[in-house]
Amino acid sequence: MLELLDTLYEVLTVPTVAFRGVIEKKPLGRTMVTALISSVIFAYVVLPNPPHLFEAILGLKRGSLHMAPLVFVWLSLFPLALVIQAGLFHAVARLLHGRGGYPGLLCGLCFATFPLVFFAPLALIRALIDSTLGQVLYGIGSLILILWILWLHIAAVRQNYGFRLGRAIATCLIPAFLAVVLLLAAILSVAF
Repeated sequence: MLELLDTLYEVLTVPTVAFRGVIEKKPLGRTMVTALISSVIFAYVVLPNPPHLFEAILGLKRGSLHMAPLVFVWLSLFPLALVIQAGLFHAVARLLHGRGGYPGLLCGLCFATFPLVFFAPLALIRALIDSTLGQVLYGIGSLILILWILWLHIAAVRQNYGFRLGRAIATCLIPAFLAVVLLLAAILSVAF
């Protein structure tokens, strides 16, 4: 437990050291627990009432869904998304002649999601300052957290594959760019 807390502290303060250790040891169990806890906190903060949201999306009667199954679905989808993301990053990194492995990257990406927990205090600030200022602070804080998580992803890729900064950034941005291009192509094909 203390080793996990040390790693989390290092992820927040000296990510290169943290990712170097995580990639070397590949503690998949601890990394998945960290990612799941971070994702649950994030989900409860960003989606304060998930059953109502899913009822609206699915067109169901209000009160027909309960929280327990939705938490199970979320706890299944979040790790799956990380596994897919790591796979995409790994494929791009291998094309860019990276020399690291998939398990190390997956462990690094799981720890890179840890700052999601800071959405909770950010949402509390928004609720306490219930005004335009609270919304602006929440928006700026959210952007900073998203950029921080992106930076941690880049640091994990960099450490795992021994890349310089440019290749690590390319590894993280190429899949996003391709996803946007594919989405636009799909939209244009349906529109015409």
